[in-house]
Amino acid sequence: MYRSFNCYDCSSLILQTTLRYRFPGKSIVEQKGIFQRLTNVEDFNGFFLSDFEGNNFYGFVENGVGEAVGDFEKPIVLSQSAYTDLATEFIHYLQDIDIGKAILSRIKAVTLDVLTKEELFYQLEKNYPTAFVYLIDSPSIGTWIGATPETLVLIEDGVGKTMSLAGTKPSSDSTEWGRKEVEEQQMVTDFIRSILDSYCAHVEQSERKELQAGPVKHLVHHFGFKVEQKKEWKLIKHLHPTPAVSGFPRNKALKCIANFEPHERNFYAGMIGMKAPNKTHLFVNLRCGQILDNTLFLYVGGGLTQKSIAQHEWEETENKAKTIAIF
Repeated sequence: MYRSFNCYDCSSLILQTTLRYRFPGKSIVEQKGIFQRLTNVEDFNGFFLSDFEGNNFYGFVENGVGEAVGDFEKPIVLSQSAYTDLATEFIHYLQDIDIGKAILSRIKAVTLDVLTKEELFYQLEKNYPTAFVYLIDSPSIGTWIGATPETLVLIEDGVGKTMSLAGTKPSSDSTEWGRKEVEEQQMVTDFIRSILDSYCAHVEQSERKELQAGPVKHLVHHFGFKVEQKKEWKLIKHLHPTPAVSGFPRNKALKCIANFEPHERNFYAGMIGMKAPNKTHLFVNLRCGQILDNTLFLYVGGGLTQKSIAQHEWEETENKAKTIAIF
């Protein structure tokens, strides 16, 4: 995509973003407008998204015109052998400095020659009724599409929900979950619970369950809580990025990711959704991709631990890619 979010001004041209999205259980929304870089997202209301680490936020302004044009680069795509070599080195690093878990992502390139991007969006919307599905076609931030199953937060009038989603295996696999996946998901659960206990009241936690996400399924705990309005954004900023998309301990995992991944994550695993005075509904931007020159660049990742096997992690990311590459 882009390395530094650089744009040149072309406000004299009539350029607009087309935004399509659908929240779970809701109708499709289609709007025209522009994305603007936000300097104070806490005061913004509307549709927005962020990059992975939450350093850059972009808010959608309906009916705006004159959007800037971004300078996009094709992301780095690793072969299977290059990925497994990198993952093996990554696992050894986790063992050497004693990191419990860190996420290694990669990019898979798929030619988009069967469906148009609009047709792909409508197919994803049909296939995944419980996911947040979107298509952004923007001169400034690019063309992105996704179908994410992971809620970051849903807060309405001070009553909130979130989830700890981790551990992955094919939907067809009926065997018991392995120790690695259970431990991986428990790390995420413990982290989220600690943040909720710091900022919220009346925190409730469900039993561990399975969540189906197309060709794969995950382990999940659901949380309910109450939070004061003045604490909402602090809660969100401390939750993201969760260990499900970064690792644990989080600061060590983030440094590990920065040292090993050859690509920029851009909007992959960032925040995406809607913010309003009395309701905020945000998702973690998983199962997503960027479209450039009729190629869909899919961002997929897996939680690696000290016990991971590189080839198994490749297979997991291949299964996750099938969520979007349905053609």
